Amino acid sequence: MDFQLSPRQTELIDAARDIARRKLLPLTADHSVEGVRRLRRALAEHGLLGLDIGEEHGGAGLPLLDTLLIIQTLQEEAPELGALAHRSSTGAIGAIRHHGTEAQKSRFLTGVAKGELGVAIGITEPEAGSAATAMTTRAEIDGDHVVLNGRKQFVSFVQHTEYTVVYCRFGRTGKARDIGAVIVPHDSPGFSRSAGTLNMADELQFELFFDDCRVPRDLVLLDGNAFGKLISVYNAERLGSIARMLGNAAFAYRFALDYAGQRRQFNRPISDFQGVQWMLADMRVRLDAATLLVWRAAANAGTGLPRRDETSIAKLFVAEAAKRICDDAIQIAGANGYMKDYPLARRYAETRGGSIYGGTLQIHRNMLASEILGREISQWKRADAPAP
Repeated sequence: MDFQLSPRQTELIDAARDIARRKLLPLTADHSVEGVRRLRRALAEHGLLGLDIGEEHGGAGLPLLDTLLIIQTLQEEAPELGALAHRSSTGAIGAIRHHGTEAQKSRFLTGVAKGELGVAIGITEPEAGSAATAMTTRAEIDGDHVVLNGRKQFVSFVQHTEYTVVYCRFGRTGKARDIGAVIVPHDSPGFSRSAGTLNMADELQFELFFDDCRVPRDLVLLDGNAFGKLISVYNAERLGSIARMLGNAAFAYRFALDYAGQRRQFNRPISDFQGVQWMLADMRVRLDAATLLVWRAAANAGTGLPRRDETSIAKLFVAEAAKRICDDAIQIAGANGYMKDYPLARRYAETRGGSIYGGTLQIHRNMLASEILGREISQWKRADAPAP
């Protein structure tokens, strides 16, 4: 078992970091719609979008581990870069890569890899958060179209994408087997979105509304009995998000290490104090352990999909470790670290979201317990349970 990166992987990381610093960082300051599209095109020009999309569709055709290494590297350099690399690789586009028709793959995978379009994902609803299968957004086939009615919330990056993969029900049994997905263009009749609400990291998240929303039938991705398939692909998206958390943690650790060597109190650098030394040592331990868990899940997946248990283990440890690393970095930087003029506040706020999105830590513990015990553990209240 080799715990070292290959020369090729090291080259990929170095190349991504070099391109980010020389070409891309100056473009990250413009957060307007056109600014993000400009950055998206620049990433595509340098081969940093569609990292795990096959070369036949304009992507780099990298295995999952190599994809995550580049996402983490770009996230370390700037969250804007990590976000675009993730969303064009391990993001919603993965559902199309694994389950789309050849026509859908040609259209969307190629478009994403070239930086011509972006795809968001809509799963959560007001009454369907952790209980995702409680979703009520419905799709009905009507000739050459599919008609959607319902609502999604907490959808990210909608202002910078042209499509959303919407999880919805094609049947009326109320069971998970009804669930499929439709690729919804944002200019579809009957589609609308909210103005967006800011989260802790100052990122907009949107509500999506479908009022007899008509979409061409050829944009149906899966027409039911597909929740398990969609969630299997979503494990790769989870690892992409985890790689971004690792990138934030690595940045925070480096920042704290540099700061501790430069900041002086009592006529010496604060890195001379044992309290700070122990914090740095613990940060390094957490970072290394978190990294190895992500590498394991990705390496075992190869060019396929990661295992559910290894994904949950990585998610649980990385979310908590990265959050603690970012928090300790703020503590080492003191009042400066607490200021938004310093970069640590944003890194912490982004990382804090990782304990919620992609399945809360509590849900992942439930999922892992199912794997450990070898049986499904339902959180639904039994119909015959006594009323409280």
